[in-house]
Amino acid sequence: MIGLGFLVVLQVFSFPQPVFRFLIPVFLLFSFLVLAYNYVYLKNLDKLNFWVLVRPLMLLFSLFGIFMILPSPGFRSLFLIAAIVVIILSEIFLDNFSEQVLINETLIILFGLLVSMMAFVQFFPGYRFLAMFGVFLVIAFSARMFYEFVPTLASSKLIGSLILGLFSAQFFWGLGFLPFHFSATGLILFNLVYFSLILNYFYLFKTLNFKRLQFHLLLVVVASGIALASTPWRII
Repeated sequence: MIGLGFLVVLQVFSFPQPVFRFLIPVFLLFSFLVLAYNYVYLKNLDKLNFWVLVRPLMLLFSLFGIFMILPSPGFRSLFLIAAIVVIILSEIFLDNFSEQVLINETLIILFGLLVSMMAFVQFFPGYRFLAMFGVFLVIAFSARMFYEFVPTLASSKLIGSLILGLFSAQFFWGLGFLPFHFSATGLILFNLVYFSLILNYFYLFKTLNFKRLQFHLLLVVVASGIALASTPWRII
């Protein structure tokens, strides 16, 4: 039902073009209702946890951000079909705290929000500081949410998340001056955040080693190289 609700909200207020004065308030109301539903659901299962509760909320905002930067109604329609599947799976696995579920959902959240932030600052460069603060909050929240079930002190998880948020905000600021399309800079920022997030995760679990460092570094370099090679330069 939540996936269909997401579809209806965006379909009604975004076609043929988004009507922001209606779309944003209705989407926020829909998100609040989802939050309330998940609160009751987790409480009945005796698995209520703040960081688990905000996970589907951040996923909705991530999907909403991607939807808003898609260039045509056709792409938006295709995306909504995929978004319904993602939301349904998210709700099915809401009380599942396995590592693979958390990683996949966190990566979707980060990708959507970071690319959206890069698009926002490219279209509205006067709000660069606001966007940078938004990146800090997004990364700090996402990292703390991801680290929730790591068996270590809560203070260590909080400090690690805040540091990661600060570094990500600096990455965001620097990448914003490159003469690339927001999709490329967003992907590069996502790669840098992913690299930092996953290495700190292994460090907190005390399983970080050279092989893992080498593998994830190579993965980030290749993905960023493809992004740089496939995007046109633009004049600032």
